[in-house]
Amino acid sequence: MSVNRSKIVRTAVAASLAATAAVSSLSLSTTAQAVGTSTIGGYITRDEIVARAQNWVDQRVPYSQTSWHADSNGSYRQDCSGLVSMAWHLTSSRVTSTLDDISTQLGSLDDLRPGDMIDNITTHVVLFTGWTDSSHTTANIIEEPRPGLTARQNTYARSYLINNGFKPYRYDRTIDSAPLPPKPAPAPWRAQVLVNGGGDIFHSTRLSDGNWTSFGNVEAAAGDIGNVQSISDAGIDGNTHVLAVGGDGGLYHAVRASNGSWAPFANVGPVAGTLTDISKVSTVSIGGDLHVVAVADGKIFHTARLANGSWLRFTDISTQAGAIGTVTSASAANVNGQLQVVAVSGGGVSHTIRAVGGAWSPWGDVYAAAGNVGSAQDVAVTGTGGDMQIIVVTGSGQQYHAARYASGSWQPFNALAPVIGSFTANRVGVATVDGELQATFITNDDRVMHTIRDGSGSWDPAAAITLNGVSGNHYAVSITGTAG
Repeated sequence: MSVNRSKIVRTAVAASLAATAAVSSLSLSTTAQAVGTSTIGGYITRDEIVARAQNWVDQRVPYSQTSWHADSNGSYRQDCSGLVSMAWHLTSSRVTSTLDDISTQLGSLDDLRPGDMIDNITTHVVLFTGWTDSSHTTANIIEEPRPGLTARQNTYARSYLINNGFKPYRYDRTIDSAPLPPKPAPAPWRAQVLVNGGGDIFHSTRLSDGNWTSFGNVEAAAGDIGNVQSISDAGIDGNTHVLAVGGDGGLYHAVRASNGSWAPFANVGPVAGTLTDISKVSTVSIGGDLHVVAVADGKIFHTARLANGSWLRFTDISTQAGAIGTVTSASAANVNGQLQVVAVSGGGVSHTIRAVGGAWSPWGDVYAAAGNVGSAQDVAVTGTGGDMQIIVVTGSGQQYHAARYASGSWQPFNALAPVIGSFTANRVGVATVDGELQATFITNDDRVMHTIRDGSGSWDPAAAITLNGVSGNHYAVSITGTAG
């Protein structure tokens, strides 16, 4: 919750909100056990602060500025500042502009320690739980994000925090926690790559040491769906979800478990709606949901497979985002928990965002924002922190990279040839794997190239993937990341 007022007014607002708590406890739960040993308004360890915040994540407490969540840990308003108030075990739910009254601003984001808060006193506050990397480029946080969502773990890019006026603070009654036993090593991240060869689908894993496994025939394990036209994959909880357009024109879904076993292909049409003349499919995970964007009959459609296994019906994105002409390619990305989509039509590239409620923003002209690099042939996007990374392959086979920052501004397109090497391509796939952008290309001489852009923005030279076990010509490629 954000309130931008003087200290006097802020104190009055906080008191009013606290009084309202007694009659506004609309979300009541008595199942959660009390976390930690602190007393309300007393000193509290960092471990307990983080554990209390995680307790709301585990309970999936929904966001609300008018409801209070009550359990054995206390009663607090269900918004961003209410979560921080609960985590700090305060006597009442403060607002973003009064939390700084009981905390001290730190000199730098680098001074943050678990249990501190990152606050823009006019908009939003989150609880800091650690950095994802030694360079402090991305912060792990817990937050109550916005209406329609629940308390969650998330990451914020350092650039996003700086550009959006967030400041680091430490609660004045925080005390250091006792040393914890070493945590088990995190599960290694792996890139999962699909290649279409001679109408079949082949899969390989890039291991954490950079080596590739031999390609295996997906249809031999998950069922023959005919002459495959388009492919896409996305990782959820260590599993790899595969979408493919079969020889009969239908859209099929299969899952590769983390142990390497495959669930068979199933036709999506009966549960999500049948599309005709599907020419491109793109999929991405957001939480436990699998979002799918398909180009069919020159239009662009969206559906989602929810975490419970049910499917939404396909909807025509153009009915809300507006018509952009005949669509020839499209790609979807998870950008800080938000679905963003780009589409190619008439050689241009357009961009739209799906709101939490399902509404789509009007299409924006990417070339007008980031520079015109020529007629686009294919496009792929992925999210890194709060930024959207985009690669365009032009009709002449050249590759260009740009980014849409969390602020909505654009980094202009830059040619990739000077940094990854020169080759002509016709297809591109991108994914975020352990915080890094990984890209794959199909070249005009039928190679599959792979490159990585690390968190600093540096690119590795592109290298050809050895296609052991892949038969036929290659005309589609997809990449995703899984952990474990």
